[in-house]
Formats: sequence, structure tokens, C-alpha cells
Amino acid sequence: MVGTSIALIAALIMMKPEPPKKKPFVQAVVVNTKKIEAKDIQFIVASQGPVLPVENSTLVAEVSGRVTNVSDNFRVGAFIKKGEVLFNIDSANYVANVKSREAALAQAQANLQDAQARTNQARKDWKKIGKGEPSPLVLKLPQLNQAKAAVQSAEADLMRARRDLERTKVKASFDALVQSKTVGLGQYVNVGSQVATLYGTELAEIRLPVPDQELAFLYLPDMIDFKQPPEVRLTGTFAGKERQWFGKIIRTEGVVEKSNRLTYLVAQVEDPYNLDSEIETPPLRFGAFVKAEIAGIEKENLIALPRQALYFGDTVLVLENESEVKLQKVTLARTEANTIYIESGLESGDEVITSPVHNPVNGMKVQRVDSQVDATDAANNETAMQSSNTNQ
Repeated sequence: MVGTSIALIAALIMMKPEPPKKKPFVQAVVVNTKKIEAKDIQFIVASQGPVLPVENSTLVAEVSGRVTNVSDNFRVGAFIKKGEVLFNIDSANYVANVKSREAALAQAQANLQDAQARTNQARKDWKKIGKGEPSPLVLKLPQLNQAKAAVQSAEADLMRARRDLERTKVKASFDALVQSKTVGLGQYVNVGSQVATLYGTELAEIRLPVPDQELAFLYLPDMIDFKQPPEVRLTGTFAGKERQWFGKIIRTEGVVEKSNRLTYLVAQVEDPYNLDSEIETPPLRFGAFVKAEIAGIEKENLIALPRQALYFGDTVLVLENESEVKLQKVTLARTEANTIYIESGLESGDEVITSPVHNPVNGMKVQRVDSQVDATDAANNETAMQSSNTNQ
């Protein structure tokens, strides 16, 4: 009986029909796409650097003496004008020296007049009693030349004395910002003593490091086909807010820096402290650190895409037949941190996948985001209709 039951169960199991095999369902990858259009694009090269004065001068005393007067404007952080007197050195000894040199010049000029008269008289006497040409000694020409030399020496001494007297008034050589000062009222200074550091306010410059490969996208001042200085937009912070200033690339430093293998461009900004302009803009202060955007060359018919749309270094994914992937090789004009620029391999109107796709292959099934949204809406509408019919 038990054996019969087992045999019956085995027979039933063998006679059970197999369930139908289902094809595995492959979920299409949802992607973002972009219909491309070729445009003319001007490249921008990014850099950064500190703001520096073009004129950076250490002011020194050219005569020695005690400081007798200091200008109220001669202080750290103050703006001074070219020719403005910053402080005075005691001039009493220098005034006396000028008077002494004037007297010495007057004496030398008197001696010259006497020597000239003696020479003239000797020439007249020789005409009366002499024969032939008189010798220089007869005409007393050596004494005359000596007197002339003495006058020239006295004039030079007087010029030097007057110059030293003028140097007791220490003046600014250019419009400047007083960055530091090391002299005060009553202090004794010697010739060559450093008394202040001045930063010229007429121009500021920014050293901008640029990698070698980025130079291909710029018109530089040392190029043969250079037309005009590239413009630069500078961005920095002033009073807690982001500000912008504008300048131009005026030169390159002509060498590659050994430490980092970069080429330095020099941007220049006029009137950085806005002292002579009627337009109210915040000052571009020396020492500030700014970001720079350098206007580069222009290229025609380029396609810009997000960097993540690039695969294998030279391939993008084109959407075909509304749902299939095609791997398309392209030629890049430039690659940036977030953007690529394509010059060939695509046509205007192509639809490129811009969102990441893992292990893409030709023919791979994908679904646009907008298509998924439409399908979801349709499914929701159908469910709502069925629910309504049920309620009825």
C-alpha cells in the first residue's frame, strides 16, 4: 500500500506541466539628454594671484641731519602726491655751505677776470715790442686756463651745495601710498638711511600663473600676430562682498618658472585705489588675492557639453531611435573642469546623453527623463480611471 502511494505521487510529479519561461525584464536606464547646437565661443582662461604695486620704492635720506618737521600726511596708509614734502632735515649747515660756495665762485670769477686782463695786456705789449707769434707763457695762457678751471670747479661746488640744500626737503617721487615709515620728528638720519616704503597708486599689477597647454587659447603680447592686450576680469572680496575690477594683460615674464613649470602673465589695472576716477568703485588694495578670467581666442562652430558627457577620452553617447545608445567619437577643441568643447564628430540637432551611464555599449536601451515622466503620468491616469469605474 505504501509502495503504491509512493509510485502514484512520483507519477503525478512527473506529469506536472512545466511553468512557462519568462524572458528576463531589463529596466531601461533613465538619462538626461540635450539637443546640441554649434556656436561661436570665446575661451576663458582662469588664473589667480596677488595684487602688487608697479612702483615699489624705498625712500632714503640723501643728506644727513636732524628731522625738524614732518608732514601731517606722512603716515602709514596715507596717500601722497608727487613732489609733496614729507619731512624736512635741519638745513642750517647746508644754507651756510651754499653761501660759502657762492663766495668761492665770486672769488674765482674775479680771478678769471684778472687773468683775462693780464692776457690781453700781454698780447698788446707783444705787438709793440715782440716779433712773430708769442708763446703761451708770454701771453700768460696757463694762468688764464687755471682761472677758468677754478671757476668751473666753484660752479660745480655751488651746484652740489644747492642740491644738498634742496635735499633737506624729502619729497615723494610719485603719487603713492605710504606702506611704512621709520623716521620721526627729532630723529637724526644719515645719508642712505631708509625712511619709508612707498607704493605707487597709478598702476597695479597681478602675476597670473598659466599652464603651458592653456597658452594655446590666448593672444599674448609676445606673439607675432598679437593685436591688442587681452582683457581680464578680476574677482575679489572687499568689505565682505564680492567685487569685480577690469584690466589688461600687458606682458609675459618671458620664462617658465622652475619651481612649478608655469608661465606668468602680468595683468595691469589703472588707478586701483580709484583716486582720479569719478566712478565710485571699491579700491583694489595691494596685497589682495584675486581670481582672474582672461579673455582668450574665439573659435567658430563649437559644441559645449558637460564634462560628464565624455567617455573614454574621446567619445560621447548619442541617443538614436528615441531609446538606443550610439557611441560617437569626437574631436575636442578644449577640455575644462566642468565643460568640454567639441569641434567635430557631432552635428547640430543631435541628441546627446549628458547624465552618467555605466558601461555604455552600442544599442543599449535607455529612457529619457521626460519619457519616463510621460509614462508615469499615463499609468496614473489609467489607474484613476479604473478606480472610478469600480466605484460606479
